[in-house]
Amino acid sequence: MVARTHPEPERVRTEWAAQGVALLPLGERFAAVRMTSDVVHAGVQSEDQDRVACALSELLGGAIIYDRRVAGGTYYALVDGQAGLAWAYDGIVSCLGRDTYLGVPRIDRLRPPGTYWVVPPRYAGDLCPPNSVVGLVEAGRSRLIVESELCPNDMGELKTTVAAQRPWAMRLVTDRLPVRPPSYATVVLDGSTQTARYTDTMGQVIEMGKHGTSRTTGTASVSGGGDGQNPQPQTQDDHTTDYESD
Repeated sequence: MVARTHPEPERVRTEWAAQGVALLPLGERFAAVRMTSDVVHAGVQSEDQDRVACALSELLGGAIIYDRRVAGGTYYALVDGQAGLAWAYDGIVSCLGRDTYLGVPRIDRLRPPGTYWVVPPRYAGDLCPPNSVVGLVEAGRSRLIVESELCPNDMGELKTTVAAQRPWAMRLVTDRLPVRPPSYATVVLDGSTQTARYTDTMGQVIEMGKHGTSRTTGTASVSGGGDGQNPQPQTQDDHTTDYESD
């Protein structure tokens, strides 16, 4: 059935043998209804390859081609060529007919890569009823519209919930200590002692206290090693600091 749609059937067989796909003219024996993969998957409510094939076989009952080369993938449901001449559903889905060529895979190409048969023709004239194809497209488009209307609301609720929650890291932040004005008004370097001298607003010297020194002591712990026959020895890899005043 398929090869005879071309005026040179042997040429079709040669292209099938060399490439696995042959360009065939539409409009005589059959036309092709072009359906985007998102609409088809929404219509059958699945993206699983085997489930989609089974559902399309039951719903459309005719030969269907899938072309993976087009962005997103495209399904072609083969319908009677006369239906393409008087297609009345252009507002829903387009039908390719006369003056159009379609890449048709070899009859045994049932899996990717490339173009393949989702539902291969079982006999001459194994075509899809146009009303079944249109019904599937309408169902898929309706589901996509419903999903697009629901998604913004869901995202809005999600954003509201997230915004209402305080970021987890902020729970670790404490209030900063209050900043107080310094207890001295001026500071000058005493030339004889080479020490800083702090005075208040009245010019009285203020005792600022002594500075501290620190002493660092090391504690040893096991680092690296792991299990096995030759574990690494202990190495000193951390320290504790002990502070004491002069």
